[in-house]
Amino acid sequence: MSTQAPPAPGTTPGWSAGFKRRIPFYILIALLFSLLAGALVFIYLEDARSRMLPSRKVVIASVDISPGTVLTAEHLTLQNVPEGIVPDRVFQDTGQAIGRTAAIPILAKQVILDSFFVGAATSGLSTRLPDGRWGMVLPGDWLASPAPESLPGDRFDLLVYQPGRPADEAGVVVSNVQLLEGGTGSNLFTFAVTIEEAKSILYARSNGFTLMLLLRPDGT
Repeated sequence: MSTQAPPAPGTTPGWSAGFKRRIPFYILIALLFSLLAGALVFIYLEDARSRMLPSRKVVIASVDISPGTVLTAEHLTLQNVPEGIVPDRVFQDTGQAIGRTAAIPILAKQVILDSFFVGAATSGLSTRLPDGRWGMVLPGDWLASPAPESLPGDRFDLLVYQPGRPADEAGVVVSNVQLLEGGTGSNLFTFAVTIEEAKSILYARSNGFTLMLLLRPDGT
C-alpha cells in the first residue's frame, strides 16, 4: 500500500517581506507623531503668546448687524482680546447686549460697546463717528431731487453740477460717505466726512452748484 507524502513544511517569510508589509503602519505612526508634535508646538506658542500679551474675554459681533436689529445670542460671541486694545465700556457678558437695539451698523468681529445701542447713555453722535471723521448735516432743500430711500449706515456719493452747463461737466465731489442720521422721509442728512470733504461740499453749495445724492450699492 502506498502512503501519501507529507506536505512540504512552510517557510518563514524573510525579514524584507515582513518589513514591506509594515511600511503603511510605520507611515501612519509617523504621521500621527507629526500631528501630535505640531499640536504641542501650537499649544506651547499660544501659551507663550498669552503670557506675553495679557488678554481679556469680551463680547464681539459674530455677524454683521444692521441698525434697528434687536440682538440675540446668535449675533454675539466671546473672544479673547489683548488687554492693551480693549476700549472703555466694553461688554464682558453676552447678556449685557442681548435684547438691545443696534443704533449703528456693527461689523462682524467688532468689539461690542454700550454706545452702539439705542438709548445708551453714551450714544451721542460724537461717540459714533468713525476715526478721522466729523459730522456734517446736509439739508434736504440743498438737493436737486429727493434722496433715495435709505437708512443710517448706507453710503453715498455726492454729484454736483451747475445749471446751464453741459451735462458732462457734472462730477462726483464726495465719494463713499456714511449716513449717520436721517434717511427716508427726513429733510436732514448727517454724514461722516473728513474736513476736506466738508470743504468741497461747502464750496460747491456756495458757488451755485446743484447737489444730488447717489446711493451706493451695498458693499461698495
